[in-house]
Order: sequence, then C-alpha cells, then structure tokens
Amino acid sequence: MPIAYRQVITLVLAIFTVCTVNGTELDAPPLGDRALRVWSTNDGLPHNSVNHITQDSQGYLWIASWEGPVRFNGRNFELFAEETGLPDPGSLYVAENPFTKQMISTGTRGGVSYYQSSPTGGYWTPQPRVFDRVDYALFVSIDCTWYATVNTGVVRECGDTRTQYDKTQGLPSAKILELEQDQRGRIWAGTDAGVAYFDAQLNRFRTLEQLPQGYSFGIVAAQDGAIYISIGRAIFVVDPDDLSVTEWPAQYPSTITELYQAPEGSFWIGTHEHGISTLTPSSPQMVTIAEGLPNNHILSIFMDSENTLWVGTHRGLVQFRKAQFHSHHGESGLGYDYVRALTEAPDGSVLVGGLGGIKRIKDEAVLPLDTSSRVRSESILSFAYDRDQRLYIGTYTNGLYVLENGREIAHYNENSGFPGNDIRGLLISGDGYLYAATSVGVLKSRMNDDGTLATPSYFGVDDGLPDEVIYALHQTRSGEILIGSMRGLSKLSNGKIEPIDVSSVSNAEFIFGFYEDEARIYITSDRGLLVYTKKLDRWQVFDADNGLPTIKYFDVIRDHKGDLWLASGRGLIYVAAQDFDFAINDDNPATPLPHTFYQHHHGLASAQINTGGPPMLVTKDGELWVATSRGAGHYSPAQSKAIRQTPPQPVIEKVTIDGHAISENTYLEPDSGRIEFQFVGLGYQYSESILYRMQLAGYDEDWVKPTGSQLIASYTELPPGAFIFQVQAAYPNGEWSDSATFTVHKLPTLWQRPSIWVALALASLLLVWLAFQLRIYTVTRSKERLQQLVREQTETLQQLAHQDSLTTLANRRAFDELLRQKVAQHGGQQPLALILMDLDHFKEVNDRYLHTTGDQVLKRVARLIRDSAPESDMIARWGGEEFAILLSGAQTANLMPICERIRTTLMNADLHDLVSNLSVTGSFGGATYHPGETAASLIRRADKALYRAKHNGRNRIEIAHQEE
Repeated sequence: MPIAYRQVITLVLAIFTVCTVNGTELDAPPLGDRALRVWSTNDGLPHNSVNHITQDSQGYLWIASWEGPVRFNGRNFELFAEETGLPDPGSLYVAENPFTKQMISTGTRGGVSYYQSSPTGGYWTPQPRVFDRVDYALFVSIDCTWYATVNTGVVRECGDTRTQYDKTQGLPSAKILELEQDQRGRIWAGTDAGVAYFDAQLNRFRTLEQLPQGYSFGIVAAQDGAIYISIGRAIFVVDPDDLSVTEWPAQYPSTITELYQAPEGSFWIGTHEHGISTLTPSSPQMVTIAEGLPNNHILSIFMDSENTLWVGTHRGLVQFRKAQFHSHHGESGLGYDYVRALTEAPDGSVLVGGLGGIKRIKDEAVLPLDTSSRVRSESILSFAYDRDQRLYIGTYTNGLYVLENGREIAHYNENSGFPGNDIRGLLISGDGYLYAATSVGVLKSRMNDDGTLATPSYFGVDDGLPDEVIYALHQTRSGEILIGSMRGLSKLSNGKIEPIDVSSVSNAEFIFGFYEDEARIYITSDRGLLVYTKKLDRWQVFDADNGLPTIKYFDVIRDHKGDLWLASGRGLIYVAAQDFDFAINDDNPATPLPHTFYQHHHGLASAQINTGGPPMLVTKDGELWVATSRGAGHYSPAQSKAIRQTPPQPVIEKVTIDGHAISENTYLEPDSGRIEFQFVGLGYQYSESILYRMQLAGYDEDWVKPTGSQLIASYTELPPGAFIFQVQAAYPNGEWSDSATFTVHKLPTLWQRPSIWVALALASLLLVWLAFQLRIYTVTRSKERLQQLVREQTETLQQLAHQDSLTTLANRRAFDELLRQKVAQHGGQQPLALILMDLDHFKEVNDRYLHTTGDQVLKRVARLIRDSAPESDMIARWGGEEFAILLSGAQTANLMPICERIRTTLMNADLHDLVSNLSVTGSFGGATYHPGETAASLIRRADKALYRAKHNGRNRIEIAHQEE
C-alpha cells in the first residue's frame, strides 16, 4: 500500500472517528444483541482464569487454565493435570497442531506436552523443557515449531534441534508475549518492549523504527494480508510489502491484552481493565462488567465453528452467541432483573419497568429515563401513553405518576384520593377516561386536557365484580371494557358490570391479559388461552389437550406476520399463523397445535415471563420484547432468521465393557456382560438442550431417543454377532446430524457341560475326539464368517460415512476431504475448479408440497446433475438444497459450459411425474483455484459468486473474480 494512499485513509478514518463520537447519543456495545453466559468454578470450570481458548478438529473446546489444560464438550469440563507430565500442570496455552492434529499444552516451568486422542481415553506425551515459562507455540511446518518464553526469548524447534533467539539476535526484549506468522512467511514476536520480525537471511530479528516500545500482546496476520499489532493502548497496521506503518485512529482505554480476528473476518480487542470491543475507527464501545462480563481483564478471545464468541477472563469463561433471544438484565446495564412492564416510546425506544425503576433501551443501549421524578426508581407495574404522548406509570406501592416530556406533572396515591397504590394495568379509553387495574377494584377517572386526572370512582364487588384484585383491562373495538380479575372475566358496558361466562369451554378463574384483532378476542388465563370469535359468537380454549407444554398464560399477542406468542411462567410459546388459524377453524377441540417453546437455552436469561402491564410488546418494527424475572428478553425476527444452525457433531467419547475401555472393532469374549457407550454432541449454542437418538444396529430395530440428560447407552447380555452403535444429535427444531459410529463384535459362547463330556468319554473316546475337532472347526469357521462380516460392514459403514443418504451423492464431509487432498497433493499446480449450486426458491416446494415431495425432487436433481457432469471429479450434496461439483485438469477450462449444461438441464427437466406443473432452476457460483490458495478460500470465493447469482435474479451463473 503506497504511503500517500495510507495517509489519506488515516485522515478519513480520523475524521470519521470525530464525527461518530460527536454525532451520536450513545452507540450500543458490539455484543448487545447476543445472549451471554458465564461459566466459573461454581459450574465446574477448574480455575476462573482462562488463559487461552481454542477448538480442535473434533469440535471440543480447549481451555488453558492454571490447574491444567481443560477439554469442554458443552456440558462438562475435563481437567488434565498430572497426566500431562508437565513440570507444573498449569497451562498457559493450548492449541491443535494443524499438521499432526495433536493438542499441545505449554506450562509455567517451560513444559510442553502433546495429547493424542484415543477411544480408550487418550494419552499425553511430555517433551523436553523449553528453558522457562512458555506462553505461546507457533506451528510453521510439520517439523518446526516456535515457542515464546517469558525470560529467554524465542525458541525455534526443528526436529530435535532447538535454537534460541534473544536480545543479542535483535529482539527488543527476552520477554515474549506473542508470536505470529504473516502471509509472507515472516515470524513476528511481541515483547514487553515492542515488536520485531525474523529475517531468515540474516538469521536474526529486526525491529521497525515506526513502531514504539511497549507491551505487545497482540499480533494478527489479517485476512487482507496486513499485519495488525497492538502496543500499549494503540494498534498499528503494517503493510506486508514495504513494512510501512500506519497507526489505527482509535485508542483503547487501557492496555490491549488480546487482538483476535475471527474466521468470518470480525476483529476483537480485549483490554486489561475495560473489557472487550470490536476493532473500529471510531471511539470504541466497550463491553464490561456493566454489560455482564465477570471481569474486565480479558485474557483470551476465540470464535468457534458455530460463530459463537468465547472470552476468557480472570473470573470465568464467557460465551456470546447469536440466539433467537437475548436479554438485557441487571448485570448487562439494566441495573435490576425483575421486569413487569414494557411499552414503546414515541422515539422508538423501549421503556422497561420493573423492581428497580425505569430504563430506556434504544439500539441495544440501555439508557436512563430522562426525568427528575422519583418514579424512575420506583417499583413499576404498568405503562400507558395518551394521544399527546404523556406517559402514565403505575407503581407497586406508590400509585400513579404522569410525565410530560420527562417532567412530572402529577402523582396520585392513597394520600390524594386514589385508593389502591398498586396499579397493575392501565387503559386509556377512547372517550377520555383512564382506567386502572388495582387491588381494590377498577379505578375510573376523567382525563383533563392538561393530562391530570379528576377524582376517581371505583368498581368493586358491590358493583358486580367477582373479585377486586384486578389483573388486566382492555377496551374492545365495540367500546366495552373487559376486566380480568382473580375470580373470572367481566365486562363494563353502559356503566354496569356484567360477568362473562366461559364455563362451557374452561374452568378458568385468573384472567391475566387480553389481545384483540378484527376477528377475535384472545384472553390468557390460569386454564389456557381463551379465544372468542366475534362473528360466530363462539368460545374456544387451547391448552394441554392441544399439545401445549403448559396451560397458565400471562399474556398473548400476535405479531406483524400474524404469528401467535403466549407468555407463561416457564417460557414463551410460539405458534405460526397458519398453524393457529388451522386449529381455530377446526371443529376438533383437541387439534394438535404445532409450536416452539422458547426457554433459557434460546437466549432468555430467564424463562419466567411475569405478569404486568403489559409483559409483552411488539414494536412498530416487528420486534418482540418480554418481561422476565431476569431482565427484558428481546427477539429480533431478522436475527432469528439469520441464525443458521448446523447440527452439533456427535462424538462417542468412550466405550467400556464391564468397566474396561475398549477400542473399535474389539472382539468381545463370550462371557462379557455390560457394554456402555458414552457420547455427546459437540455444539455450544445451548448444549444442555441438544437432542439425541441412537441405535445399536443388529440389536435395536429402530432409533431410540434417550430421556432427560442421559448421555450413556448401556446393553447387557448381547447375543453373538457384529454390532454397530450409531448416535445422531440435533438442536431443538433442527435437523439431525450425521451419525457417529462404533463397531464391536461378540464371539459365540462355547457351552461346556462336564456331565456331557463324561458321558461321551465313557461312551467312546473317539467320539469325544471327533466332537472336539468338530467344535474347533465350527468355532474357526464362525470366527472367519464374523471377520468377513466385519470387513463387509466396515466397508459399508465407511461408504455411508461419506455418502448422502437421500441422494446417494457424496456428502459434504467427503467433498471437503477430497478438496483438501487435491489442494495439498498438487500444491496448486494442477488446475482445479469448484461449482456451488443452490436450487432457487426450494423452500416453497417443501412448504407447498411437503418435505416428502421435496426429497423426491432433490433425488431427481442429483441424478440430473450426475448425468450432466460426468467429467467431474466429485459431485456432492453440500447441504439442504445446495450441491457442489469439483473439476480438475483440463475440465477446469469447461467451467462455464458445464455450469450452463447443468442449468439448462434443470430448467428443462420434466418433473410432472412428481408434481404437475413443477419446475426447478438453480443458481451457480464458480471459482477457479489460484496457486497458493487454501481450500477454504476457494470455497469462500465460489460461495460469494453463488450469492451474487442469487442476488442478481437467480437461475444464472456467476464466476468468482480472482481478487475476491
């Protein structure tokens, strides 16, 4: 990058920084839309200081802690201490060697140990000590590893030879904090006195004059080729070509302790005293203790294969994940947890009221309510806005407040003639009255033009109410006031209270909430959801008979798409509009109601939705908010739709026979008894709610789903034979994963009865000898047959592991493996090309004709692609309705013609035997391999081209550019 150009960029970034800082009220923290979870020693983490985080190729998370390296499967932490063989089991760094797939752990006394996984438990192999404390290991080839030590500089280990580099070889200090290799192959070292890079020709390190001295904990060889370096509180960008330096325009509030670029490209900054932020040219918005971090000192940052962000601190392991919901609670800036009421302010922000007062949330930032009124710290029960945007606020113990533009214009309680200080619900009627739900009945007061209230009147038991504890009020479109109380449903019409009898469908008593649309009125109760259809004058109830998980609901609402949401004390129930409309128009009162039950594992800090006025809100932009016992839950339809959850990968962690670990393809003795398979799904979105199904082929006739948190399958007294244990995993409402498998064999039992042998011996020694020889012959033949069966089943299993069960094409695992082999074997010298194809609007096929028809279409498409591209190296089902095609050699020159041939074949395909008038088209993205490029880069460029094809109208072909 030319220096003049860099200076222009720096100036632009600086101007942008000033404009951003001065032109906004308050930016939201970069992780405000993610669900947060913390693990500490109280949750099984061996030590609260998380020095480093990584993920191995199986999917396990590994943590370097002061107690030793820790393996985490999403549910349990497994500590390796003395077994590592380190001089001090404490671990400072863990990583997977990309060349050998072994894990490495480095320690405080110069210890280095490698871990090799094994079905029987795995084992550690300690290496010779590396002088003193080793903070980092950098793998540059299968033979060479560089180590960062705390007092003796950098150590390069190639084979059995170690070479030490310290200040005499150009390093600014012997205290090494970070190592990194850039895309040019240069090794960079961060120290407590600055940064240096290794000059291979001079066999020494060199410093850059433009870089200052100071603590450098972070060096990143970025995906764009530049080298990002943190020194103190500043970040510098080094051009890889001329090694010129540009200072990043943003300064951070304390020393940068971690600099990390995630695989998807995002940059993250960890600091010594101020938490974490994204890399931005503007003033950074830090996520700190105020937003839920257990500690502001960031030790490590890592993003796993599910794009979940992990943060290591001195007080635990933190997870930030994009979920259907996230929560604003006491630890994340709200200041309190128990929320009862929500409303949307005129400026689009959401007012949150609860046990600790009122806060305002806008663009994920938690802000104070701009008022000097004491109501901002009262215990809040309800909200309402009038037509002049005056805010009426009901409290738990101090009556009703009225604010206008943040100024308190009135306060009413028992001392001012308003009995019933707990205002549970507020209703501003169309004829200019304010109604309030209290514990002493329904308050009614005329609203004056200035927003104040006239002396109220009350409706109680003497006026016809079944009870004076009122939960909810609602004015229907016909003008009646519906009243929900502790003892039933009533209406106020023409000044009179009349009970509403719903006993024909329900014995509900507690009435908690109302919602009305053009056709129906929806009422939540302690005995289900009551629905009144106006045109038919008909009541219906939806509860456990319809398959719902609970029957006590506090509020109901239908969002902008017509989807139904029910709030309960155990979670939030979602019912798609078409499913609810089908059930409500069905005469069968027990029609199953398909639903999703959102609970804490979907991102809610608490699944307990509270009663309030109101506890659910759909904003003008279609987002859903819920009041819970731990903050305000927030659901964004756009984010939920964007979450693409791949199934968690199951692994069989251990298999034992009568308590002893065994490896795959073990032959079990005839007298062996209990065999146990221990498994887990390596997914971290919400690990405790992963679903499993398992089968012991040769014994179980069908899949078996374990109950509860069972992660062990046990079998006793298996008959002789070959058995294949397989397990699959899925997130709730998600697809099942491929199977993890384990094969065992049990030899037939040789029953030996002494009385028979004695009788045979007395009868004839010859018969005994013949019987003995015959038995030996039978056992030998049986073992040979079993071994042949094992070979055949193993071959079948290997084929199934690399084959998509629906289309019989190769699956993604097989395709990725072949692509990596092609790239590794030929080093980019043999031409390669990749085609990614996605069926257009395939979801509509599934929605309209069901998944069974969709599966038939996928099988037909697979056959059409196979017939249209016989010259390909491999055709695979990439996932869902996506397919991948790999070309090599001379065929890469035909990339465009092959794409066109497949596209035309699909477009002209006759599918009338599946569904009349059905046609399919595909969008194609192609990319030609460039020497030196990784397999991941080739896939990314082809995927970008595919996205461009879909964005530009679908049923077309786009070829990736070299610079993408």
